Amino acid sequence: MANDTLLDLAEQANIVGVKDSSGNLAQSLELLRRRKPGFAVMTGEDNFYYTMLAHGADGGILASAHLRTADFIGIHQRMLANDHCGAHGLWSRLERLVPLLFREANPMPIKYCLWRQGLLRSPECRLPLTRISPQLAAELDQSLRQLDDPAADGATQ
Repeated sequence: MANDTLLDLAEQANIVGVKDSSGNLAQSLELLRRRKPGFAVMTGEDNFYYTMLAHGADGGILASAHLRTADFIGIHQRMLANDHCGAHGLWSRLERLVPLLFREANPMPIKYCLWRQGLLRSPECRLPLTRISPQLAAELDQSLRQLDDPAADGATQ
């Protein structure tokens, strides 16, 4: 949906915000600049989370936040406290994992990670989805290890 259309709709009293999943960062930033006061913009683009918060977004509705939820909350809290360095420090660790979670069909990579963390009984999805590739599984395993052990960053590369 074009920003002009969305902003026209936002004039309705019962429309108070949007989950912006345009996939176009320039369009999303324009929406933030042009929105009326009190109109909430939540990013739905996991890769844009930090950038959107830095430009005034109100939060995110993110599939990747199922993993490391406390870190995503911490980023938001630090941004609200104007601690951009602290928020960026948390995001810089997550930003390596997030693109991997969407390399193959969602939700397969996320379910795989939740399974590896012992939160699901199986990494399998309903048909027509099945499992992620062995290559992606290896990359996700490495990324999760690095998140759990920051010293592993240099040791596994």
